Amino acid sequence: MATTITWAGGGGSPTIQPAASGGFNTCGFFGSSFGFSIRVGEYNQSTFRTNEAGTSDGGTLPNLRYANTSGAYVGGLSTPDELRNIEQYEATLRIRLDTDAPVGTQNSSFRAFDKVNINNNPSGVAIFAAEILKDPGTYGSGDISWTQIYGSGSILSLDDHILAWQTGVQHDWYIGLTATPTSIGEKTDIGFYFETEFL
Repeated sequence: MATTITWAGGGGSPTIQPAASGGFNTCGFFGSSFGFSIRVGEYNQSTFRTNEAGTSDGGTLPNLRYANTSGAYVGGLSTPDELRNIEQYEATLRIRLDTDAPVGTQNSSFRAFDKVNINNNPSGVAIFAAEILKDPGTYGSGDISWTQIYGSGSILSLDDHILAWQTGVQHDWYIGLTATPTSIGEKTDIGFYFETEFL
């Protein structure tokens, strides 16, 4: 079965390239703008598509900044919103699975690691994630709280697409991400990993 997985911002752009391709192949968390640092104990004020070293600006990704266990500051807003009130296009990432025949999915998950081994923790940073599930004009059914994700110790479980109406050739997952450094200095030993099973 022909299968393609693409990563992009929640609204579908910009596209994040596969890790092996180089170029703009990851998302980077920054302070007030690209290249600005985040203080220890504070969270990202901006999120960008960037290279592995975090030195190239590939365009902004939707920014969610941790406000409390169940809320985030969306974009540049100063009033937090509940995670279930956040629109899918406001999610940091959209992961899309395309197949040439209808499938269902189960046991889908997302994790952060050190770019060496998917079971290792990311280095020098705490990453929090939440699945965003919300149709316009409705109250969402995604995660009600952030989950800190690290290696095999804590993985974000994603929605199963196993009902008849969910079986298809295209599947999307929307993930909100926010980060805070745990020590001073540049942090580049951070990678993200997605996996799913077909039905």
